[in-house]
Amino acid sequence: MRISCGSAIAALVCYSLALPMPHLGCIMAWIVLCQGNPLPVGKGIAVGMLLMITLTGGVLMVPFLTHFPAPTLLMTALLLYLLMLMGLAGKSTQAVLLMAAVTIIPVAGLIEQSLATGIAQMMGLGIIIGTIVNYLALVLLPPSPTRIVTEKVPLLPDAPHQLALRAILIVIPVWLLALSNPAFYIPAVMKTVMLAQQNASLAAKQVGRELVLSTLMGAFLAIILWSGLSLWPSLLMLILLLALISLYVARRMVRLVPDRFTPSFWSNAWVTALILLGPAIEDSSAGKDVWLASAMRCALYVAVALYGWACIVLIEIWRPGGQPVQKTIRGD
Repeated sequence: MRISCGSAIAALVCYSLALPMPHLGCIMAWIVLCQGNPLPVGKGIAVGMLLMITLTGGVLMVPFLTHFPAPTLLMTALLLYLLMLMGLAGKSTQAVLLMAAVTIIPVAGLIEQSLATGIAQMMGLGIIIGTIVNYLALVLLPPSPTRIVTEKVPLLPDAPHQLALRAILIVIPVWLLALSNPAFYIPAVMKTVMLAQQNASLAAKQVGRELVLSTLMGAFLAIILWSGLSLWPSLLMLILLLALISLYVARRMVRLVPDRFTPSFWSNAWVTALILLGPAIEDSSAGKDVWLASAMRCALYVAVALYGWACIVLIEIWRPGGQPVQKTIRGD
């Protein structure tokens, strides 16, 4: 209920303010809501404001992209590598947000500086909303004791560096495509950032099913959302649908409903649904063919997932071996 209500409140605020790409604010709120242990409200607001400033700083990379593309590419790859190592060290949320700043904001700045600034504000706002809702909900409805399940997952001996290399290989090609057509590929960049983060917790044998099937599940959820919204196109209907479908996803993510898929599968599926739904709403308001554009985006995301899987398999073939490590899954 906490995750579902928080998603609905985030959608209400983000879409009511009519800032560019409001679905990105909903995604940021989702990431915070899924963490379970909230920051204090004051600290959360401070983090959100600091994030706005940090993300806005990504605009400074636009002149480098324009005049020095090759050095900027190398600098971006290095930053992604370091941020992925930070995420593997236990700071996954901060790593995802900073990876988004490094990749999405400069690409948006190529279209228009105000767009990049608006996206930065929307992401920071999503963090603040998620933090406040998370804190208040956990105060009013304390969670049950944390359940800990330990299982073995095969990872390679130098897993952190290898997983960081995976992230670069997954994100950089799509990021380069986004430089040629920023308006179309910005959602794809966000998708690759989430895929790069997701593959960090998966062995190569699991990656194919997780990445591809979660993308297809996200497309299915987006179709349900759009079909329901078509019955009554309004902000209220959008909020109700997001609350209901996110409740369905969250119940499976925290294991209230037995399921053979991992929590990361359901989280990635919901992010994919939001990435598909947001541009579809914008296409509809602009009079474009929503189904054709959404089909093209979905095909692109599936292709990105297949490409990510291929990269991971090739890296494992290049660096064979593995040793089991303990992986802890927490649910509330």
